[in-house]
Amino acid sequence: MKIGFFGTPEIAAFYFKALIQEHEVVFAVTGEDKPKGRHGSPAFSDVKKIAIEKNIPVFQPTELADDSLLRQIAGKNADIFVVVAYGRILPAKVYKMSPLRTINVHPSLLPKYRGAAPIQWALINGEPETGITIQYINEKLDSGDILLQKKIPLNIEMTSADLTAIVLPEGLALLLEALNQLAAGNANPIKQNEAEATFCGKIGRETACIDWKKNSEKIHNLVRGLNPKPAAWTEFNGKNIKIYKTKLLTADSIDAIKENISMELKPGYLAGYKKRLFVCTGNGFLEILTLQPETKKTMEGSSFMNGYRLSAGDSFGTL
Repeated sequence: MKIGFFGTPEIAAFYFKALIQEHEVVFAVTGEDKPKGRHGSPAFSDVKKIAIEKNIPVFQPTELADDSLLRQIAGKNADIFVVVAYGRILPAKVYKMSPLRTINVHPSLLPKYRGAAPIQWALINGEPETGITIQYINEKLDSGDILLQKKIPLNIEMTSADLTAIVLPEGLALLLEALNQLAAGNANPIKQNEAEATFCGKIGRETACIDWKKNSEKIHNLVRGLNPKPAAWTEFNGKNIKIYKTKLLTADSIDAIKENISMELKPGYLAGYKKRLFVCTGNGFLEILTLQPETKKTMEGSSFMNGYRLSAGDSFGTL
């Protein structure tokens, strides 16, 4: 099958590379080069790097509805277009162009979590499961008919990195199956239930900021949902500090900490106990396993305590 590919970052490159091995990819459309480094030299997207290496025509349009681009794409005679994390919404002139239309890989169980960062938001919200959807592209964001879906169970320790490592190969297998069904003419698309649709937006700095007044589970979910990027953060002595890994505590563990420390229990206050770092939350304590102070390397909670020599009243966040 001849495929036209739309994608930009590393996740898209994973699918792009695999599709090249299984099908004939006739072109790639990717994001524009972005300045990088001290001198602002233009950096290629991960997809562009592979396209150049494999001698596949690559386009980086500023305007997707440009007539010149449309003519060039049409001239490649692709059977179908595949979109993975391209970063822009395709106009109807594009997604209706190929004979088998345009399909997309979306890492959620649509219609839940339409939009950006569905992997992160599923974890942040403490969902018991998420999944992968192969869907048609249409005029509304992530609202096209569903071709295939697969559920993925989640646990309370799973991070965004862990889930991504599962989604990539599972999503690829589902994509290849969908392509086979479409090629054979036996696909069975199903309309999404609009009444069940939910949306998730991009994760900005404010979202990633930890509010220690919230309960431990909500903070833990935020931390694991944003690990490794962009990482949940807080302040310590006026500087930013990233929190990468935390651990929920049992009621007995919390009681033991309270009995063996002498401090005011106020959200954000830090406590060291048995060479472990704990922070007071809205409903108890949360253990800090891995963190990264500003300008420093990632370290364990015990190393942070040793390096900063915590004293009574030291805290994370702005009190």
